[in-house]
Amino acid sequence: MKKNNQEDMLEKMREIALQHPNNIQIIETSVDSEIQIEFFGALQRVSDMEEEFDIKALYNELICEETAIERKKDILAMLTTAGEVESFRLLEDYLKNANDDIKTWAFLACQQGRMLLESRLLEESKIYIASGLGGRGHKLRYVFAFVSLDGTYDDYQKNIIIGEIEYFLKKNEGEIEKTEFVQEFTLCTVLVPLYVNLIDLIQKIVEEINQYGGFLRENVFITNEKPVQIEDLQKIFN
Repeated sequence: MKKNNQEDMLEKMREIALQHPNNIQIIETSVDSEIQIEFFGALQRVSDMEEEFDIKALYNELICEETAIERKKDILAMLTTAGEVESFRLLEDYLKNANDDIKTWAFLACQQGRMLLESRLLEESKIYIASGLGGRGHKLRYVFAFVSLDGTYDDYQKNIIIGEIEYFLKKNEGEIEKTEFVQEFTLCTVLVPLYVNLIDLIQKIVEEINQYGGFLRENVFITNEKPVQIEDLQKIFN
């Protein structure tokens, strides 16, 4: 089967993460993915502008109440791409008092500005990856939703599920952050290294758990975009 561009990119990312994990930096935020896409689009747009920015003048325009919100977004992107100590400090100051309508952008600008500054000072090239649930280091955060075949879990089944998930994650340098049993669902929030093949990992977990009585469905819901709602899962699996 022919791979699409997204699969090719993911495979290349896995290779880089496996060979040079320190070159991968997951952005540690749970900001909505659509806002992140808009923000990184603005970064790309201002990066293509062939002009020098007056950092102090931009900041004065940013803090002016009369400046339009869309202009403020562009200014935040400009200050982010500047990659200077001065611009980063100004972003930090602005974030402290930013209004709610621009605070998320200020947060992303401050976070990304720190990463770009560190890369420049350390003279290291890094790949930055953003997702709706964020992550840490070179690990992405996911929510797995496993489903009981009969709609309930007893204590024995819960212990098996938690034990097998912990075993396979530890084996792959992953981490469990939280596990919840809600109705027929097991919701597990985890950190998984980018180089790990997630589908293979999930299949092994389900196969091993089902060695102890076959009480889980083979279908598993996986997301790294946003927190999971039980109502949405019920619609999906029904």
